[in-house]
Amino acid sequence: MQSPFRPAVVIMAILVFSLFLSGCQSLSSQQRSALGTTVGSVAGALAGSQIGGGKGQVVAMAVGAALGGYVGNRFANHLNQQEQESLAQTTQEALRADESRAGAVDWRSGQRTDVGGQVYYGKTVSAHDNQAGDYLSDVRGKTISAQERAKLASLDEGTSCRPTRTSLSVEERGVADGVIWCRTPKGDYKPLDAIAA
Repeated sequence: MQSPFRPAVVIMAILVFSLFLSGCQSLSSQQRSALGTTVGSVAGALAGSQIGGGKGQVVAMAVGAALGGYVGNRFANHLNQQEQESLAQTTQEALRADESRAGAVDWRSGQRTDVGGQVYYGKTVSAHDNQAGDYLSDVRGKTISAQERAKLASLDEGTSCRPTRTSLSVEERGVADGVIWCRTPKGDYKPLDAIAA
């Protein structure tokens, strides 16, 4: 009898390896960013593996890994692995919140008392709405580029997008980053700058 595939075991093995690598204090900024992507992806996949079963569980793991890796990469120079995992989960909460309104989800490190903040989320808007670009820019905190406008225009009719802005205080230093997320036909969110025009 063939033993069942246990994704959580594989994920935990990768996480242990990532934690081992993080012990090297001499990592460059690029290496830390790559490690952040790996750790975020592993954490996201582990969170996704707890959702559903069968093929649905595999899809949830893939979605979680993509989101976790993206968040981890953006904050790799400021947060440790466990903090990146926790922030990715908070970002998932923000994207799952009531799509008809804006709000915020608080986030705390749980390890360092001087590290925390919130993920602010905007309401979900149609990518093809004439005002969508301006709204997404305002919430994200950064003017939308011509390339991003082209990407919005290239999305399928009916595609909706949701902006988030993460504002953190890390050891008395302010760190902020805004992202535009768009829903794929599978129902998950993907960052706009990762969508091909």
